[in-house]
Amino acid sequence: MELVAVMHFDEMEPVGDMEQLEKFQIIFNNPLATYHAGDTVFGYGWIVLKNSMFVQTVCLEAIGEAKVEWMTSSDIQASDEEVFNYTTVLPIKGEKDTSDGAVLHSGSHYFPFEFTLPQKAPSSFKGKHGRLRYFARMTICTPGGPHPTRTSKFAVIGCLDLNNEPDAAYPVENDTFETVGSFCCIAGTVTASIRLEKKGFALRDAIPVYAEIKNLSTRRISHTHVSLIQNVTYYSYRGRFSESTTLVAVRKGSIVPRGKQTWQRELISIPTAPPSHLRGCKIIDVQYSIELCIKPSGFARKVKLPVDILIGTVPLSDTTIKKSSYHPYGIFTTHVTHSTTMGGRCRYPLTNKIYKHFDLTNVSLLQKKNPCHCEEGFTQD
Repeated sequence: MELVAVMHFDEMEPVGDMEQLEKFQIIFNNPLATYHAGDTVFGYGWIVLKNSMFVQTVCLEAIGEAKVEWMTSSDIQASDEEVFNYTTVLPIKGEKDTSDGAVLHSGSHYFPFEFTLPQKAPSSFKGKHGRLRYFARMTICTPGGPHPTRTSKFAVIGCLDLNNEPDAAYPVENDTFETVGSFCCIAGTVTASIRLEKKGFALRDAIPVYAEIKNLSTRRISHTHVSLIQNVTYYSYRGRFSESTTLVAVRKGSIVPRGKQTWQRELISIPTAPPSHLRGCKIIDVQYSIELCIKPSGFARKVKLPVDILIGTVPLSDTTIKKSSYHPYGIFTTHVTHSTTMGGRCRYPLTNKIYKHFDLTNVSLLQKKNPCHCEEGFTQD
């Protein structure tokens, strides 16, 4: 494989009495230094010497490590985890080779290396309170020291096959019915629903969003927007910390009182991001959601309506989508697990439209037909 000279000047320790070392670089075969889990990483170390130098060994380490840290009211929470470690001693080609090393003359010298990433290596990640990074570190060991070291980062994209996720191909939806206004002045209600054709999407896909907002109040809706949200949870030995980041947002205009707004297959593009779950790392968890946000005018709280999604690296196949196209009663089930029933009917008005065609009291029959989507949210009176 042809090696491309791409240099990453990340970190180099002081050379001390080894001024004869003019250059020291790590070069990867990938110009972007980005690899997928399971790939073999090729590269070489390149040094340029001003004068001859005796080298005992040249060591290479490839490390993947996760670190989290956040501050609480009383102390600092922190944790770390090593997710990958590869160490080897590289061959030295020089004059007067001995078991203790070799003499390298002035000029350029190369130290090729290769290593294979685990199939289940988690993705590189960087957040406000934690990160997961990979780097290669090369050390030249000389008699008496110091030992010059070069560190160069590389990125890893973990694998998440959506075809192996049980609910990735099924559609999802959510709906709500909320009052608008302050405690002393209720202006009316707003109903909203959001629906996606499936739960799982691949990186750089476009997510078609269907939504409907009915403003049944006397107050104008200032605007609405749909966002792709990244939800990250960091774990330490004594607690956890969560943060949310908006990756992409699409905005629409106002809704007059007694008016309606429809989102008909509006597209939300998925940017480059680590896949869901960050499997293989125990102290960082990454989840994604699509959120519909409704902002009434004046002093009134926003109405937020989220649906969870999966972002993977391997898209759903046509066979997987076809298998999931049949669904009992043709319903969407994201909000079902959060609903309860009253006399065989759901308590939420919008939900009644969906479930009025069958009797929820016969839950056992539904569980047999569709065990993946009938959970504790259904209660039998």
